[in-house]
Amino acid sequence: MRGDPLPIRKLPADALSGNGSNGMKGVPVPIKADNRLTAQLLQCSQELGTSPVNILLTVFQILLYRYSSQRDIFTVALLDDMPITLTNNLTGDQTFVQALKQATLAIDAANEPALELPADGTLSGVFVSNPSSVALTMDDVASEDRVVVMIDTHDVVLEGQLFYHDEEAGTNMVRHYKQLLTAVFNQPNQQIGALRMLTEEELQELALFNHTKAPYPTDKGLHTLLEEQASKKPANTALQMGNTTLTYEALNRQANQLARLLVAQGITPGNNVGLITTRGFNMIIAMYAILKAGAAYVPVDPDYPVDRQQYILSSSAVSLLLVDQEYPLVAAAPAIPCINISAVQLDRYDPANLRLPVDSRQLAYTIYTSGSTGKPKGVMIEHHAAVNLILWVNHRFQVGPADRLLFITSMCFDLSVYDIFGMLAAGGTVVIAGQEEVNDINQLQAMLWRYQITFWDSVPSTLDYVVKELAVMNPGYRQHTLRLVFLSGDWIPVNLPQRVKQFFPAAEVVSLGGATEATIWSNYFVVEEVPPHWKSIPYGRPITNNFFYILNEQLQPVPNGITGELYIGGVGVARGYAGEPEKTAAAFLADPFHPTTGSRMYRTGDLGRMLPDMNMEFIGRKDTQVKIRGFRVEPGEIEHVLYQQGQLESVVVLARGEEKTKMELVGYVVAKGGFDKEQTTHYLQSRLPDYMIPTQWVPLESMPLNINGKVDRKALLDMVVPRQVVVEDSPALTGEEAIMAAIWEQVLGTATIRVNDNFFELGGHSLMALQIMSRFEHATGIKLPAAILFKHPTIASLLGSIERKDTTASWQSLTPIKPGGSKMPLYLVHGEGLYTFSFKELASYLDDDQPVFGLQPWDLQKASDVEITMEDIARHYVGEILKHNPNGPYAITGYSFGGYVAVEMERQLTALGKEVKLLGIFDTDAENAFYNKSWRETLSKKIRRQFPKFLWILQSAIKAPYTTIHYQYFLLVKKLRKMGVLKEDATGEENVYGEIKVINQRYHAALKAYHLQPFDNFIYLFKAKSRINFIEDARYFGWKKYAKKGVKTFDVPGDHVTMLHQPHVRELGEILQDALNNC
Repeated sequence: MRGDPLPIRKLPADALSGNGSNGMKGVPVPIKADNRLTAQLLQCSQELGTSPVNILLTVFQILLYRYSSQRDIFTVALLDDMPITLTNNLTGDQTFVQALKQATLAIDAANEPALELPADGTLSGVFVSNPSSVALTMDDVASEDRVVVMIDTHDVVLEGQLFYHDEEAGTNMVRHYKQLLTAVFNQPNQQIGALRMLTEEELQELALFNHTKAPYPTDKGLHTLLEEQASKKPANTALQMGNTTLTYEALNRQANQLARLLVAQGITPGNNVGLITTRGFNMIIAMYAILKAGAAYVPVDPDYPVDRQQYILSSSAVSLLLVDQEYPLVAAAPAIPCINISAVQLDRYDPANLRLPVDSRQLAYTIYTSGSTGKPKGVMIEHHAAVNLILWVNHRFQVGPADRLLFITSMCFDLSVYDIFGMLAAGGTVVIAGQEEVNDINQLQAMLWRYQITFWDSVPSTLDYVVKELAVMNPGYRQHTLRLVFLSGDWIPVNLPQRVKQFFPAAEVVSLGGATEATIWSNYFVVEEVPPHWKSIPYGRPITNNFFYILNEQLQPVPNGITGELYIGGVGVARGYAGEPEKTAAAFLADPFHPTTGSRMYRTGDLGRMLPDMNMEFIGRKDTQVKIRGFRVEPGEIEHVLYQQGQLESVVVLARGEEKTKMELVGYVVAKGGFDKEQTTHYLQSRLPDYMIPTQWVPLESMPLNINGKVDRKALLDMVVPRQVVVEDSPALTGEEAIMAAIWEQVLGTATIRVNDNFFELGGHSLMALQIMSRFEHATGIKLPAAILFKHPTIASLLGSIERKDTTASWQSLTPIKPGGSKMPLYLVHGEGLYTFSFKELASYLDDDQPVFGLQPWDLQKASDVEITMEDIARHYVGEILKHNPNGPYAITGYSFGGYVAVEMERQLTALGKEVKLLGIFDTDAENAFYNKSWRETLSKKIRRQFPKFLWILQSAIKAPYTTIHYQYFLLVKKLRKMGVLKEDATGEENVYGEIKVINQRYHAALKAYHLQPFDNFIYLFKAKSRINFIEDARYFGWKKYAKKGVKTFDVPGDHVTMLHQPHVRELGEILQDALNNC
């Protein structure tokens, strides 16, 4: 059989041996068969009616197939001086006889000799029979990607040599080759994937690897572990949130009382109870109460779309729903009985432990993960499985009453199971981070210090953000109480453990793995020193009473160093998927290595291999499943939802990223008409969690297909370039074009800029425009106004304007953010940052037909030449709005400094007889500027504020010492620089771009001279919940005395900066849109 050479996977010598490549080519390893094996070969050839050479060649191809897992095995065979090229298509379910017949036909058909050997990287193997007459050297054929076998069949005794670039790996191959020959001689009709390849010694080594059986209590439930601690140390602190604590006695008592209420409502053992609550004591009390009543809890995230929440409750067949407030789900699912645990009186129920019998085989919880068919899958875990895991962790790492764990995960993520039940089983304290703290890296740092946390458990990305922020903001930070760091759920950056120990010197970093279907974790690896050649942190070994198998498609163990699929066995294996017997049968198989016990194993879909030191290495996924921020995501579920929208002919969702630890979702779409990215994103947001929303979209005319007519996913990944618009046949850049392109790449963070790429489509904004023009002037001496990019947004047109001497441009303050839509337009006024790009996230969470425009500063490069007033600034912005929308009505909202501008714009528009239906202010304090006052009034006001300000700072320092101290330090440095005591930071943005500093000074001078006057309108005040600066009027921010019709206040998550960014901006968008719809 002839054809183009087909590449195979590179054989991993570094994993096959402890040495790796020694740089040599063709290290010989002898192949010596005993008389018995030789006799079997001759007998087999007679029985099958073929030559011994054909059998040896076919088994050699099977060896390469079993090593590489690639079906198309490309071989050059030199048979009695004639070199021929063979391609054998092998599958694991073929019998050896079928593979032999295929190889024999290929040999017979190859009547023309191969003229030359293919280049490196495409040759899987060279098979030479009777090599004495062949003029061939190993330098001709041996390489890191080739295996060469020379066998002499002229004599009675079978012998020869195998050549590979690593001697130890080659020795392993010879053993496996001989073992396969033995298996073929014994069972020629066996499937080639099921042929035994491992030696007895290797099988014993794998059995020892899985020698993890140990006694564990089978008469306990998760709740009984709490009851034991409550009886031992009732006064110890079980839970803490802020300054509020709950003892073990109180937690157990309240859980008992709520459990009795559930029993009174008809809950019986075996029922499922839904739980949708915010983070806090009630959430954990409810979990224990459900278990004490004999039921299993089904957690539902309050932020999930209602459709997803309903599906979870329906598929898990919950008998009752517990909530802590009125959620939209309650109204959407009226058939399910509901109890608001915040409103019930528990004191009238008996506080004693319930006497229900404990069956450790009962369900403890059902947690839902992403599913490939468009719906999430409910993983059902029994008590005994979780108890085994918890007791192992607490024993292995000596977790006890002195430990304090910072609880930051969602109750819908299975890490929460150990965080809650595991820590409380050990008698330690669970410190609960509120949702705002979970979403704020600075607050997490502060909590680690304030609560003297000893145990951290999260996905790697969360801790990576924490230590990165520490490295920038507080490199001297050291916290010595943190002793355990558990990282799981995603790839761990190889350098993360060392960076963790820089700030937490006492921390022992532990990598854990497994699957939700196998009870949180099934394997672990304690990270000590990380050698520089490591490409990933090892997966490690199985925990007590858990087993790991690395198998091929026929469920046969693969040799050490060879990639196979990971299967998990043991007591941690889940019962299955809720209400889905077919999916359960496909994923949970009989354990062939423990057939007498009726045990099952879970097929993970993960790929891995065994390292020489008998630690596993995680390789990746067999299917398309990915991890995004630690959450399992099936792209097929996203695709299924997108097809339901009815706007797309074809869609593929893939994960991409330069590093495995920084993956993001990309949607490739072929639309039936024009593709509307905003509409599609909003559609997904109403149906899927935020971590399942693609961050990039690539519209296509058609999907690329492979030779089999299927979508070519590799081609899709190859075409994705972040924030880049690719222009075909773009000429090479020369001279000033190359200089400008290099500057764009630096500023925009985008590779391969073309001359026709649009600056704004690449993510550019006014601040970046200043940076670009400043750098271009420095490089070329040519000074251009930043505003010219609005007129000439591509390099081609921009540099063409220089040649035409058309470099004048008028600055446009009004910039379209989301211009389409039929609703009343919203105009957003910039803050001190001077640009409107940060409003794009907010606009994406407003209705599809909600037009949004930004107002960026008056000409950044010209406005500083003249004195300006607040009236001037507002007049300029009003003028641009009237050009765009002369009749109104108007909705104007200002952020920070822009709040004052928005108020003055309202005054001017009203004076012109225009209607301002909504005047919004984002976190602006009316009393922040001591405007137009005498020095006596200013001094008096400052003195009056000092005592309440001091008290506020003191309280803030108690709650968040790190954040408060850092902010006060920032204010002090800013004042000292203003006074000239400290020099400006030479690397600061304000120094590099002096225009920004000057315009800010001009604007603040205008504000200082401005005098607010009462006006006849409402103010919609959007206040950040997290605050690090003192505000005298915390309720109305000083606006009530100015807004004659009143102040409508809205508390939004985040702080002054983060309220406009993920994850907080989504809620701000919902609140703002509701205000726009009803103003």
